[in-house]
Amino acid sequence: MQDDLFKRNGKGWFRIVSASMSPLIEINDRVFVKRVLPSEIKTGDIILFRSDDVFVTHRVIKLSRQNGRAMFLQKGDASNHAAWVPLDDIVGKIITIEKKGKFLNLTSWKGRVMNGFFGRKNCFSYQVSLRIDPVKQRLRDKPGFIFMKTLYRALKTPFRYMHRIMARIVFLSTFFR
Repeated sequence: MQDDLFKRNGKGWFRIVSASMSPLIEINDRVFVKRVLPSEIKTGDIILFRSDDVFVTHRVIKLSRQNGRAMFLQKGDASNHAAWVPLDDIVGKIITIEKKGKFLNLTSWKGRVMNGFFGRKNCFSYQVSLRIDPVKQRLRDKPGFIFMKTLYRALKTPFRYMHRIMARIVFLSTFFR
């Protein structure tokens, strides 16, 4: 039913049922989605797409053409898994987030700041994991792996703290009106 309304109006509210975009978008938050042209979607934008008859809200971290088709690499802010989504499966772009009765418009300067921070962090962490995961696999059985694992975690700590600080700002509703 909600899908039919969206098809008619080209915009609508959707309730989030997963924590994959935490802390910016959490379970039971609502997002306002607007149908946009594919050319209006860029890296860092949050999109709603259909995957096996389920609506998913994730961030675009890369744009590409594969076999002559436009594809978007998407990833949730709280996950390490990324996957390609064909243009046909994209429903729209997230414009506004409602969290506990307060709204964050992602097109306002406050929304762009919050979304920009989480988008850059998400894209950066994905790029780092692409480079580190194969190295971890090769070194797993080598001597010194435990030391390298400890060093990696120590280097990751500042990013974890930055993420927590930004999450606190979101939860304190500083940017929501």
